[in-house]
Amino acid sequence: MAMTRQALPIVWLFCQLSACLSAVVPDVGSAVSISSRQALNAALEAGPNRRMGFLSEANFNTMAPVLSKKVVPVYFTDTEELYKAVTSEDVLAALISGVPNKTMFSAFSSDLVSPRSFQMMPGSTTNDLMHAVDAAVVRTHNGGDLLRVAEANPPFEVTEVHTCRSLEPAKVPFPIASTATGLLKDVLDKKRLRVLAYGTPADKPDWKQDGNYEVDPPVGFWPEYMAAFMKEFRAAYGNDIQLERVWMKAGGTDMVLNGSIHMTEPYYIYENLHNGTLKKWSHKFSCVVMGYEQQFFSKRRAKVITDAVTSDAQCAAALKTCEDKQLMNRITTREELNSKLESGGNVKMGFLSQANFLSVQSMLSTKVEPVIFLSKPQLYEAVVNGSLRAALISGVPDRTNFTVFSTDVISPRAFQTMPGDRSVDLLKALDAVIVRTHNAGELLAAATANPPFQAVEVHTCRADNPGAVPFPAASTATGLLKDVLDSKKLRVLASGTPDNYPNWGQDGNYKATPMTGFWPDYMEFFMTRFRAEYGIDIVLERVWQTGTAGTEMVLNGTVHMTEPYYIYETLYKDLPKKWSHEFSCVVMGYQQNFFALKPAMDFTAAGPTCDYQLAACQGNTAQINGTKPTTKQPLNSNVVFGLPSTTSAARSHQATFLLAGAVALAVEALLH
Repeated sequence: MAMTRQALPIVWLFCQLSACLSAVVPDVGSAVSISSRQALNAALEAGPNRRMGFLSEANFNTMAPVLSKKVVPVYFTDTEELYKAVTSEDVLAALISGVPNKTMFSAFSSDLVSPRSFQMMPGSTTNDLMHAVDAAVVRTHNGGDLLRVAEANPPFEVTEVHTCRSLEPAKVPFPIASTATGLLKDVLDKKRLRVLAYGTPADKPDWKQDGNYEVDPPVGFWPEYMAAFMKEFRAAYGNDIQLERVWMKAGGTDMVLNGSIHMTEPYYIYENLHNGTLKKWSHKFSCVVMGYEQQFFSKRRAKVITDAVTSDAQCAAALKTCEDKQLMNRITTREELNSKLESGGNVKMGFLSQANFLSVQSMLSTKVEPVIFLSKPQLYEAVVNGSLRAALISGVPDRTNFTVFSTDVISPRAFQTMPGDRSVDLLKALDAVIVRTHNAGELLAAATANPPFQAVEVHTCRADNPGAVPFPAASTATGLLKDVLDSKKLRVLASGTPDNYPNWGQDGNYKATPMTGFWPDYMEFFMTRFRAEYGIDIVLERVWQTGTAGTEMVLNGTVHMTEPYYIYETLYKDLPKKWSHEFSCVVMGYQQNFFALKPAMDFTAAGPTCDYQLAACQGNTAQINGTKPTTKQPLNSNVVFGLPSTTSAARSHQATFLLAGAVALAVEALLH
């Protein structure tokens, strides 16, 4: 019986005062497995064990912004030593690149994603090829190729980070072959697409499920993704286009930057440096293909049921069997959801719009049957009464009553500016501030101050060494940055009107004085750093606009940039914003969440003895109503969460789940 810390004293009291013969005996240390970054940080704050294991100082520096400042990093020479340290509880938790052994450990997201994409030379020579690559990437996303290829290569896990909208591939068109220019024309003339691959012809890599290039044809996620990519590319430009991998460990980047190699493989790291500065300032990037989400892991804790008498041992064994069945029915990951959908039974999932379903369709089993609801109360009630296997909302459903788990689809957000030379210095200044806010853990601070807001760090700029991302000098500033410094005003586009500021709850309440919520708090951190560099007299001026008028003002430079919450992957004039705007380093990502009914795992409220708890478990009614029967009596199978499921009280209770989810949807609707 998995127990909360609060429930444990009650269990021990029952064991002392009655013949309690089925009780939880916790492992030494924490009584509950750590299964989220939030729980990890709470444990680090509480102590006494604040040690975490890493394989290098660089790995720790990458993770430090999302961890409690009280963490004590400990370094190990190999993964086996790290595993032993977690098992023995020498360290509270640990990190490795890749997927930890999930049968041995409780693995959970670091909430930090490293995006990957094709990379090319800058300049107009690349434009047509970049547009063609974006078109192919969007079609692989829309067609579910990432999910298909990941599932074919376990335990590979993929996170979709969308910098290009994939719902309508036709709005990301391939350039016409007959008018192709630059690198795309070269590809089509020579019938050969040259990509930089990491390795040498005599020493090709074997990255196991990620990619084994030692065999012919290569296998694994990345080779198989490239096959899907080339299928889309050839469909547009001809089946005779050949993919040529150019194997190099050194010097290949320079060949990409001079155009003699058309682009990199898509696994090259977005946020890395080149010649000591951000790749963002020396390369062009396609739509993000996918992200690696690094995972923490902690000791998985087993429960032990003690039985003193044979007759009660039978009850305890039956209770354990019942609880195990409950555990088997629990859904806590997208992989488990897809497995349940594939196995049959209830394949219905709830959504609030067809667009919401389409946004995650590529990550779900093809057997899913979407059901569209008009309101969140109806959606919640359908999950509670079992007519839906699971559902989706933007934001965070109530974790008390539902298991909440990632869709593995992330919507990144960034400051957006006009394209061209006028933006260059301002963008570099924005990037310098963002990297410093990431490095100082200020996203975590702003999110922690505004529960239940959750931020996923999506790093398109490396944050462990802010000195590598310098501010442009004020004395030589050009374009928009010079205008900011001369006028002492940084003008940002904000979604709303002067007589109707938005209230998005924990995301941002702009009606309050002073403004509250995650985004206003983040902008305070941002402006503190911007002013520290360029003067405390710089004023932040929000320009309140709705519709396209504000975007036009950003694109002509009369407004310097957008607020950072504007959506990266949306369209402008029915084409990807990526083709019409310039973007800062990604600030953070919103992660949509699936949720399913949380099966009851604590039946102590049904009574102090095993038979009461077994009856509650077999009734599958939760019975968590705070009332412990004094005599044996039938259990009320209509009670869910302590409220009759058919009453208005239940609907009122379910309606209290709405706030967190409503916020992100409101923002989405306003910012398209």
